[in-house]
Amino acid sequence: MRWIGIDEAGYGPNLGPLVMTAVIAEGPDDTRPDPWLDCPDTVCRSGVRDARLWIDDSKRLYRQGAGLDRLDAAAFAALDAAQLPLPDGFRAFLATLGVDPDRDGEVFPWLPIGTDCPVPHPSSAARVAETIRLRPFDSARWRIVALRSVVIGPSRFNQTLARTGSKALVHFSAFAELLGWAWDLAADGTPTFVRSDKHGGRHFYADLIRSCLPPFSVSILPGPEGPALSRYKICSSAETGTPPRSLTLDLLPRADADDALVSIASILSKLIREYWMASFNAYWTARVPGLKPSAGYPVDAARFRRDLLAHLPDPNPPVATWWRLK
Repeated sequence: MRWIGIDEAGYGPNLGPLVMTAVIAEGPDDTRPDPWLDCPDTVCRSGVRDARLWIDDSKRLYRQGAGLDRLDAAAFAALDAAQLPLPDGFRAFLATLGVDPDRDGEVFPWLPIGTDCPVPHPSSAARVAETIRLRPFDSARWRIVALRSVVIGPSRFNQTLARTGSKALVHFSAFAELLGWAWDLAADGTPTFVRSDKHGGRHFYADLIRSCLPPFSVSILPGPEGPALSRYKICSSAETGTPPRSLTLDLLPRADADDALVSIASILSKLIREYWMASFNAYWTARVPGLKPSAGYPVDAARFRRDLLAHLPDPNPPVATWWRLK
C-alpha cells in the first residue's frame, strides 16, 4: 500500500514562494501510517517536553521566529527515513526535494550562484543530530520512501496568476504537479491513497482533477463532496491498453493537524519558506540599514515594501520580480 500526505505553506503572503510538499510512505497492510501511535517512544505532538520528535501542523511548531530547530529536526528525520542525502545548504535542500533552486525556487539573486545559507541552521545542529540518531520513524509496519516539493517563486506565481486569473488556480497548479507525480507512481499497480488539506473553502474538485490528469485515461468515480470531506477515486480506463492503476484522493479540513504525513508535508513546506525568506531578508537588510525583516504576510509585507522603496526607489531586482500581486 502507498500513502501520500500533501500540504502547502505560503498561500497568503505577498512576499516569498508558495510551497507544496508530498510525503510518501509504503507498507504491506492497509492501515494508514500513524507515527503518533506507531512510534510513541520517539514521536509526539507539539508541546511535550521530552526528547521525542514533534510532528504536528507546522504553525504549532514554529511561531514568531521560535521553533526553527523543531522544523529542522522533523525535516531531517524525514529525509533520513527516506534515505535521501542530508543537505548542508538551502540549494542542496531544494534539489534533494526535486526543486531547481533558481528556475523554480527563484533563490537567485538572494543567493548568488556559488553562495548558500546553511541548512540546518547552526542553532538546530544538536537537535537534528540527536533526532537522526534516534531514527524516530522506525516502524515495522511502514516506512517513508520519498519526499517531493513544488516551489512557485514570486515571478512564476504572478505569471500563473496572469494566465489563470485566479489565486486559487495558482495554488491548484502546485497541487496538480504533485497529483500527477502520484498518478505516475500508481502506475506500478500499488493502491495509492492521497490525503490533503482542503484548498481554502473549495469542496468540489472533480473538474480540476480531470483538467490535470491525462485525457482519456482517467475515470473519476463518485464520492462525497462537502465541508467535512471531498473524496475521489481515480482509476485508469480499461481501454487505455496499460496496466490498471487506481488512486484515492481525500481532501479534508485540518488534515495538517490530524494526519502525520500531512503534518510532515506542512513542516517541509514551511521550512522551505523560512529559509527562502531568511535569504530574501538578508539580501535587502544588507542594502538598507535599519530595514526590519518581514515574514511576508500582507500588512507587514506592505510595511517592508514601503520602507525599502523609501531608501531604494529603484531597487535591483525590481519590485515586480519579488512582490506577489495577490
